[in-house]
Amino acid sequence: MKLHRLPTQNFVPSRPSAVPAVAAAAHTSYPAQQTWEAFAQKDPYTYIWSALKGNDASEFWHSGERTIEQEFLPMLQGQRVRHGIALELGCGVGRLALPLAPHFDQVLGVDISRGMVQRADSGAQQRAAQNVSFFSISGPEDFLHRVGNYAASCDFIYSLLVFQHIPDFSMIEGYLHVIRILLRARGVAYLQFDTRPKTLVYRLKTQLPDSLLPRFWRRGIRRIRRSSEEVAASIRRAGLEIVSELTPRTAYHRYLLRVAED
Repeated sequence: MKLHRLPTQNFVPSRPSAVPAVAAAAHTSYPAQQTWEAFAQKDPYTYIWSALKGNDASEFWHSGERTIEQEFLPMLQGQRVRHGIALELGCGVGRLALPLAPHFDQVLGVDISRGMVQRADSGAQQRAAQNVSFFSISGPEDFLHRVGNYAASCDFIYSLLVFQHIPDFSMIEGYLHVIRILLRARGVAYLQFDTRPKTLVYRLKTQLPDSLLPRFWRRGIRRIRRSSEEVAASIRRAGLEIVSELTPRTAYHRYLLRVAED
């Protein structure tokens, strides 16, 4: 397969209705960028996958391999997704992108942390994964700029354990619009949200200062709950349609999406 080249200038999308939402959200990314740069330096494995015990690097990578084998591949086969171009939003150090690479012609990964991307690049070199490319982005608008040449070309776009950490929902809407632009007509997007109810304990926890909270409950890493109705409405506004939902109204609520027919 002939690989696409990255754009050397600003990409002008063919669906201009997506641009306002992307542009409006673009400038809110920088505090999160700084936070995740700090995480990349301090403890990237545990901040990416908080279930990790003892900073066990081998278990970290095995968890990614299990997700690909047990979760992704059966779903891709069931949806008859072409194994052309896959793209991960929030790739971190490549926990999922690197084990996915043998199953696609080309895998792209983007992340707001330059430190995470540098580690992912090193991992790709160590594995001699020549069909994987990683890019740092500052938000939805920059995401579109960096990978705009892949418009309507991505067969599979996925994001796990990422949207649940973004506090500004307009930022999420911006990413959804870009996903719609990048996804090919019969491609599939696989996105995870935390849609558990906002209980009284949850509401109290979010009001407390970080100094009183365990580290994974603090701002920047805490899980932010969204109602499934809010998520579904945003998906529709972005021009995507829900094919199916897995484990709805849980911390691991996944949406299987396609580009909506005009």
